[in-house]
Amino acid sequence: MIRVKRSDTLVSTVERQHRITLNTRSDALLGNLLRDRGFDSVTQLVDACKWKAEWHARRRRVFVSFHIEDAQHLTRLMKMAQNPRLELDIYNASVREPIRSKKGTYVRGRIAAKINRASVLICLVGDGTGWRDWVEWEIKKAHSLRKGVFGVRIPGTFGRRPRSIVDGQVPVVQWDHRRLVAAIEWAAATRS
Repeated sequence: MIRVKRSDTLVSTVERQHRITLNTRSDALLGNLLRDRGFDSVTQLVDACKWKAEWHARRRRVFVSFHIEDAQHLTRLMKMAQNPRLELDIYNASVREPIRSKKGTYVRGRIAAKINRASVLICLVGDGTGWRDWVEWEIKKAHSLRKGVFGVRIPGTFGRRPRSIVDGQVPVVQWDHRRLVAAIEWAAATRS
């Protein structure tokens, strides 16, 4: 257990004491950061940053980016989310429309609204994910909206990771509910 910190403690103090990076202004106040990122205590925040979270600090809203051929894995993820240890509201957008089509602007607006409501974007990484324009766009949009981002490797797949995951040095975790909880909390804690 970490000693209780005052809400007016500077983020830089917490980062220095616990050797973590919170991707925010160093003069930000701890109380504001905890509220904005959905944590009740410094202990929860530090555990999340160090991949030690075993449960969600709060119910998390996540957006799932995936290639349509991997839709059955989205269903598996949604069933996994029924586990009491995973407190998730899942948003997703199944898009068959080409990104540069006439409807592309409308579809991008709808997807951006869903990403904006979420705090974390999860990218299901399968065999065909790395070549999908929509997946790339969704990840870039999540970054621009300052959302936490990470990938989950679909079991039995070996396809390349999307370029924005590789370039952004975004972690890709294995398909396991404990790793999923830790990754969601890490992404919520360290989002920029």
